[in-house]
Amino acid sequence: MNSKLNIDTRVRFLTNYLAEFEQGSFQIPSFQRDFLWEPDDIAELFDSIKNNYPIGSILFWKPLEDYPEFIDKNLKIGPYKIGVKKSTKDSVYILDGYQRLSSLFGCLTNPEKTNFGLDREEWKKKFNLYYDLEVEKFIFLRQNSKNQPHQVPVYVFMNSTDFRKYARKEFEQINDEAKIELYTDRSDALGQIFNKYNIASVDINNATIEEAVEIFRRVNERGLPLTKDWIVSALTNKGGFRLGSEIDNLLAELKEYNFDKIKRDVIFQCIQNLFGKIYFDYDIEELVKRHDFVEVTKKALVSIKKGVKFFYEHLLVLNSKLLPYNGQLIFLTSFFNYLGDKEPTDKQILALKKWFWITSYSNYFTIYSLNGQRKAYDQFQAFILDEKENPVYNDKENSKFEVYEFPPRIYMNSVRAKSLALFMINYSQGFKTVGLEKIDADTIEKFDISNLVSKSQKENPAENFFPVIEYRNDSNDVTSKVKNPKNYDFLLSDTQTNDNLENLFITQDMREIYSTYKDEDWVLSVRKTLILEQEQIFVENLGLAYL
Repeated sequence: MNSKLNIDTRVRFLTNYLAEFEQGSFQIPSFQRDFLWEPDDIAELFDSIKNNYPIGSILFWKPLEDYPEFIDKNLKIGPYKIGVKKSTKDSVYILDGYQRLSSLFGCLTNPEKTNFGLDREEWKKKFNLYYDLEVEKFIFLRQNSKNQPHQVPVYVFMNSTDFRKYARKEFEQINDEAKIELYTDRSDALGQIFNKYNIASVDINNATIEEAVEIFRRVNERGLPLTKDWIVSALTNKGGFRLGSEIDNLLAELKEYNFDKIKRDVIFQCIQNLFGKIYFDYDIEELVKRHDFVEVTKKALVSIKKGVKFFYEHLLVLNSKLLPYNGQLIFLTSFFNYLGDKEPTDKQILALKKWFWITSYSNYFTIYSLNGQRKAYDQFQAFILDEKENPVYNDKENSKFEVYEFPPRIYMNSVRAKSLALFMINYSQGFKTVGLEKIDADTIEKFDISNLVSKSQKENPAENFFPVIEYRNDSNDVTSKVKNPKNYDFLLSDTQTNDNLENLFITQDMREIYSTYKDEDWVLSVRKTLILEQEQIFVENLGLAYL
């Protein structure tokens, strides 16, 4: 047992953490996870701070000795490259709270004043957070869109000088003195909240690397966050109805569609969305007081399962990780909830499938402010009531939604990458256009994501993605010829078979050349060209601009 190990607890202002960050006090251990949060997670974190809700304590490690070999020199905090000190013994390592601190430092640090190296593209995509003083919500702007004067970068609120400079430049565009005064008052209030907000920390002092790793493992494997549904269960217990248990039962049923790992809070948001307004306009306490809460919730749980089944069978979203946006399930739940016991018409099915692909490829649920998301929800509601309506909202009617460039890798934190993966999965089953084709969930024996050829995780390009779908009693399935392969390069070597592999972006020429030269990089280059050509045709048929 390490007799020098001790634990301290502290409560400090958010501004103190930012100051320490600027001083380069924090380091990242090599066993820390990547930054995984989505824009919705970041916005919710800041909303909690605005409401003075606790965001949980941060766990730090101050090591017993110098451990430079265990420090990842390439990891960043937010979009900032922090570098590694010559002596790491006096540094503070983030054990738990990396997602929260990355979000806070990434959004609240002025990118024009910091001495750290900045990954500006990453900052634009993930940390360029604004506060809309009109609707009083945190938002991420649409790519290449200019903010309105009342939409203020959140880092401006941390420094009165920065805010005055911003206000002089931007507020002068507003020809309404009452509005300017309102925006100024709201800015002052938010700035005071940020500057007075406290965050607790737990410091593990003088721990060895082995102890730090074990503490990290236990915190991240055993932590049980209190989700919204359990808060509701604690607030109300009507007639033996317990929401947390009901969601447990639903998740067990969703296992059939590999959706049992979807976040519980997403299920709760689907329920919130059925009370007349979009889900983020409701407070939990407001909902549980409603007389129809239990009735609406029970119906919602049935509608969620119908929505998941629709994604699975019509769009081949074969597990919850492949779902590009949680908002897609939230909206679709509203559709099936309105439909009740009726089945969707062919016209509705086609419209929903096009809506899904357009919203996936266009970053639809992140390009709009909360006010824009309300309009998108209203547009979808209009479609629910009348199938002649277009379910897709476009605030720029004369311009097309744009599709970001081909992703370098397939990873489940990227909507663009998931869209490509879903396109390839659908294409593998012959679904080359948006039509009424579907699969039957009961016929699928196995779904897996694999690689065509062997590549290390860091060097694994998107064009190496290989979906595996095996059907029950299908003896002709080419993917099942080898049991549990690590990759599917045997399909390239076996040139004697007449299997039609073009739906998997494998041509006979590729197979013949590979069987002779074993050039994996050449095969992947040719495969990427084929995928690009077909994906462009697919998205342009949807009316999108393929960049």
